[in-house]
Amino acid sequence: MGPLPDHVLADPHVIAACASRQIGALFGLARRHAGLGPARIGQLTGLGTSRVTEYLQGQREVTSITVIERVADGLRIPGHMLGLAARPWERPSAPTARAMHVPETWEILDLIGQSTASDAALTHLEAAVADAAFRYPSTGPTESVPVMQRQLAAVHDLIGRPQAVDARRRSIRILTVLSGLLGLAAHDMGDTARSDAMFHMGTVAADEGEADELTAWLLTVQSIAAYTSGRTGHAAMLLGRADQLAALAARRRRAWIAANRAKALASHRDEQGALIALDQAAQFLAEADEPIGGLDFFTEPRLDGIAGETRALLGQHGPAADLIGGALARRDRADVKGLALLTLDLAECRLGAGDLAAACTLAHDALDLADGSVVQPIVLRARAFQRSLGPWRGERPVQALMERVRESGAQLVRV
Repeated sequence: MGPLPDHVLADPHVIAACASRQIGALFGLARRHAGLGPARIGQLTGLGTSRVTEYLQGQREVTSITVIERVADGLRIPGHMLGLAARPWERPSAPTARAMHVPETWEILDLIGQSTASDAALTHLEAAVADAAFRYPSTGPTESVPVMQRQLAAVHDLIGRPQAVDARRRSIRILTVLSGLLGLAAHDMGDTARSDAMFHMGTVAADEGEADELTAWLLTVQSIAAYTSGRTGHAAMLLGRADQLAALAARRRRAWIAANRAKALASHRDEQGALIALDQAAQFLAEADEPIGGLDFFTEPRLDGIAGETRALLGQHGPAADLIGGALARRDRADVKGLALLTLDLAECRLGAGDLAAACTLAHDALDLADGSVVQPIVLRARAFQRSLGPWRGERPVQALMERVRESGAQLVRV
């Protein structure tokens, strides 16, 4: 039996609250009829006690489907009551109900050539890994990591076989990309040891793969993890090496590297270097071919976001806010991490302009966006913003935000 007994789930008021997705009312009924207080509900759903209290008191409404799913799973409410598909725990455990692994094209083609990988199998695996890279910002680690782990196992098998020279080189390059993606995913989930190990493996693979433009890509991905962890000097060093190796890379990739380098330089108050790097990024992007997915998906809205953060670091809060606002308006709504980080950057701009109330509201908005999809970069950025609020620690809006930030650290996504 779940946290809510059958007679509670059958209560007309509970049924009505579920049907209308009035989560605050539902929590009140769970407290009244099943003795579940805010702390226990928060523990079961992973929402945090203060968030549950806000729902109970009608201070906030639940609109996120992710939160509704967490309520259904935490309180064991059948999916149909909340307008959801049947939850995984509702399904029978008989063998016929188990999820069936449907092989991808690269897996099937690989079986055809038993010793060395066929050109077709490698081509399809390369495409699958490039697609994983392209989709990562809008899917996040929970969905992406299991797929990439299967791909990593496939590459491990390929490298262990006798291979033609070209097939081995292609396999090593696929390993480089997967190492970077899995290193970033481990960083997002707060697993620093795993992240460092994956990036190290990627560096070794990149050296053997003999592709400078791919090594530059890996170094830039690694720099993003270093930068969000506060190791801005290390990030700048990685990006300096990436910039040197990217001479023959696609213009869109060079724009991405230059933009990230601008941000790292700005964090060390190198205004001239940062602005030069931003100009280079804009020029490269203006000369770039149309984005076709894969590793080179850097676009104007992404450049605007990084340019805004760069100018905010340089104390140019007005221009920074304009750039970040434009980036937010054009960013893919599925890119929760990107939207939340941009919103926190905008909060920093509002604080820099002296508007404490607007800054705190935006920070709450950022954490609302991330609700159910909290990754380490969001937690670290929120904590950095909290430090900026030090002079106003006694203010009520700041104290409420500090509690939200504290809770966010316990809500990191896991795979």
